[in-house]
Amino acid sequence: MLNFFRNKISLIDEHTLEVVKKSSTSMIVKISGMIIGLIVSIALARLLGAEGLGVISLATRIVTIIMIIGLLGIPQVIIKEVSIGKIQENWKHIGDVMHTSYILCGLTTLGVSIVCILLAPWVSEHIFNEEKLTFPLIIALLVLTPQVFSMLFSSGLIAYRKIWQSNLVDQTLSVAVVGVLLAILYLSKVEISINLVAILYAIGRVAVTIFIGLYWRKLYPKRIKRTFISGKILKTSMPLMLVSAAHIISTSIDTVMIGWLSSSEEIGMFSIALKLAMLTGFFMQISSSVLTPKIAALYHSGKEQEMQIMVKKITKGLFYIGVLVLGTTVLFGETILKLWGEEFAEAYWILVVLGIGQFFAIASGPVGNLLAMTNQEKVLKNITISTLFINVLMNYFLIKYYGALGAAIATAATILMNMILCSIYVKIKLKFSPFL
Repeated sequence: MLNFFRNKISLIDEHTLEVVKKSSTSMIVKISGMIIGLIVSIALARLLGAEGLGVISLATRIVTIIMIIGLLGIPQVIIKEVSIGKIQENWKHIGDVMHTSYILCGLTTLGVSIVCILLAPWVSEHIFNEEKLTFPLIIALLVLTPQVFSMLFSSGLIAYRKIWQSNLVDQTLSVAVVGVLLAILYLSKVEISINLVAILYAIGRVAVTIFIGLYWRKLYPKRIKRTFISGKILKTSMPLMLVSAAHIISTSIDTVMIGWLSSSEEIGMFSIALKLAMLTGFFMQISSSVLTPKIAALYHSGKEQEMQIMVKKITKGLFYIGVLVLGTTVLFGETILKLWGEEFAEAYWILVVLGIGQFFAIASGPVGNLLAMTNQEKVLKNITISTLFINVLMNYFLIKYYGALGAAIATAATILMNMILCSIYVKIKLKFSPFL
């Protein structure tokens, strides 16, 4: 048996092997973050109930959508440009890209945050009819600028192929800080409220920004005069901003529209089902964080054949993982949901539908990243924006009649459409299919 696995490993090309190795380390970090996140969400569900959890989830989703404007599509540009700069040992180019990103994203986010903070009370009361949302939303907006800087640093780490470190600060560290603080307060018999939880999340995000900022400073200590290259950055980033906006809105609009058309309790149910369904997606996220800089480097080095071999092998592995996770969801989903409380068992069919959607996402492989990293940003933009409009329309009508289950159906259908279109254009533009 040992010889069998050795023979299989020996057949893997060097690029795929690098992806597997780096993904393995990242997987350990992400699994740790996933476990911590699940424990924290279980605790919050039992302390706050479905309604309280729904309010926190809604505030988070709103700020996630607003963050798109502040990021300007630049994280993907950082991954692409810094990856190329590192291969060429062009340290000035790396410094110019990061310096420009700090200024553009920092100033934009700060301005947007101020406007949104002023509007927060009106939005909470008149759009979502939820006064409890005002304070968590304002607190989340106050730390939006540090959160954006964390995203920029994290993209730089991915480009440097510091994948597990990026996943640590992006996925694990913040929720770990929240978990520790929550445990301390609970043991100290402090009453856990929605507002207090909002503050804990804000502390976690600021802590992550400080940590990752210091790490990036140590990683890139070059004292080179940096140039503001906004024209070059924005030319590439604006199509990607629309792609990122469409992607994030499509993955967040369901929660926001449930808050608008339904109730906080429904949001709580949906958020837990979505968190569990995303366990499938996390395998895709791990491989994508490693694949994205590899795709950019191989493509721009003229090694397209090697890139294709790597992508096909990774896609095949992801398909089998998707089958395993979806089967587990269908068989044991209701039992798992009861960990959050008996009331959450009602979210079983929401979980199953979202799980099917995530299966389509992982089974299609990194088709979106392929388009983004091979100068097909405009194609990806058009696909993502088109499916976004369909997603919003489906959410509106289905949520009105079926509540959170309708949102799950709209989300799964949109993922399927997006993956089919991306796969078709990968075949047309790059002359290969990740599945064959």
